[in-house]
Amino acid sequence: MVTLSRFFALGCAALVLVSCGFLSGGVSAGNEETDRQSETLAVAIGYPRQEDALGFARAALGTTLGRSGGFSVLEATDLDRRDVEDPMARLVWRIHRPASDSKWGQTPEINACYEVEFNYYGASSGPTRIPCPENATAITPPPVPRRDIPQEFAPALTAVLGALPATPSEADVRAALTAGLPAPPVDPETGLAGVPPQVFVRVRGADVGVALFARTGVESRDCMMGHRVNGVVKVWSLNWRDLDMREMTCDADVAVSGT
Repeated sequence: MVTLSRFFALGCAALVLVSCGFLSGGVSAGNEETDRQSETLAVAIGYPRQEDALGFARAALGTTLGRSGGFSVLEATDLDRRDVEDPMARLVWRIHRPASDSKWGQTPEINACYEVEFNYYGASSGPTRIPCPENATAITPPPVPRRDIPQEFAPALTAVLGALPATPSEADVRAALTAGLPAPPVDPETGLAGVPPQVFVRVRGADVGVALFARTGVESRDCMMGHRVNGVVKVWSLNWRDLDMREMTCDADVAVSGT
């Protein structure tokens, strides 16, 4: 026969097991707010698309939540896949909130861990609360250089095109571009110099077209064009809408023909 005191002891033990399953190997600690933050984060880093698990980890750590002191990525694993709908990467992250006191009472410490899988289109599974891995340490992905085309290239390209001889050869144009275009700047956050864009040149008599192309992500691209046509110099940029939705190409033939 179970006494009344024994009944309450068993009930309290069951309550602890359900609410603090994180400590006993069950569902990890968490609440509606950490669930909401994790769901928002999973959607946010699903696009632009990433090349690998470390790319998703960098994207997560670059968000407002990711830059907060209580967030860390614990696992970033690349997965084998056969098509775009198969998961390609798995992340495990932790949201930590220290215990706090207020006039409404004490808020307990939170250590909520979540597992999310991503495929080509974004989050394909999760975020799901899981027990936090034992002795896990935060992952800091190595930095990668920037690949975009800085706006400082626009006045430099204008100056180069304006200073070309009347009837330059392609070699003349390329030499002028090498001498006149700036080196990509060093990113103050990573200490890495940017990657120079690809350079395409087309010469048609006295007319010259130049296209600078950079692939900034799995599908993201950056493009700057310039030409000197009938003695008039023009420089402009194309964004992803121009390149994708309008199906324009970033090449020197397009540049010399104008927009």
